[in-house]
Amino acid sequence: MKIHAVIIIIVIVLVFFSGCLSSPAVYDRAQGDLHAHYGYTEGWSIGQGCYERVNGYVYNAGTVSANAVQLNFNLVNTGTGTIRDSRSIFTGPLGKGETRNYETVLDGECAQDYRVDFMFGV
Repeated sequence: MKIHAVIIIIVIVLVFFSGCLSSPAVYDRAQGDLHAHYGYTEGWSIGQGCYERVNGYVYNAGTVSANAVQLNFNLVNTGTGTIRDSRSIFTGPLGKGETRNYETVLDGECAQDYRVDFMFGV
């Protein structure tokens, strides 16, 4: 009976720690009237392994619409400077004052340190 209790406690601990493992890093970037606010957290799950979850919003602070807004994210190994994974998010046109939320996942390796670089697409 004691072994069952120990196994249940171990499973609960593993499930609890299978989500976010670190504090989110939060950034703001701007290009003209477009502004992007994003944060990322390191995570781990049985299905995905280690990953960085990126979420945030982009908004148009201008007085005219912005066409074909694209956000590019790179997961960069801080030790080597190499790109491990990349994602592009196409939000479509943004009207004046409009905001759009987004979320994506970048695949990493568990024994490495990463940062997420961001650029507006063309």
